[in-house]
Order: sequence, then C-alpha cells, then structure tokens
Amino acid sequence: MSQKSNHEKLAMVRKGKRKDPMQDTRSLMQFASESSRAAIQKNLAAGVSVVYERDGYLVEESPDHQVKQLKKLKQAQPFNLREYLCQG
Repeated sequence: MSQKSNHEKLAMVRKGKRKDPMQDTRSLMQFASESSRAAIQKNLAAGVSVVYERDGYLVEESPDHQVKQLKKLKQAQPFNLREYLCQG
C-alpha cells in the first residue's frame, strides 16, 4: 500500500465556475453583494437608518437619503474570499 504525499492529498482549486453556486466564490460574492444591497433598501424603506462603509469612511444614511460621514476607517488589508476559503 502506498502513501500519498502531502502534495498529492491537496485538492485542486478550479478557476472556472462550479456547478453548485454555494461552492463558487464568484457566486458567493455576488450573493453577499445583492443581499447587503437588498437589506439596505429594505431598512431605508421601513424608515430605519443604515450604517455602512463608503470610500474609506463609516457613513450613516437616513431614510430620506441624507448621508453623514461618521469616521474615517483604518486602511485594512483587502479581504480575499478565495484565500480565506482555501486555507489549508
């Protein structure tokens, strides 16, 4: 019986689209983006202010669409979903 090396045990990461959208990082990023936009619109329509990041600032948007900068955010390393999910 032969043992596989660590290199042979690693799964290959595909760059193409996967059949299951919950396994495809592009699809997951699109779902997250669409979900956050929908949540913001739903809250604004319900008369609730929302807080989010825009252009390096934490901003608050009121239901009447007035935007107020709350504070400048620290420069953070960009989040890479693919690297996060493929840690090994």
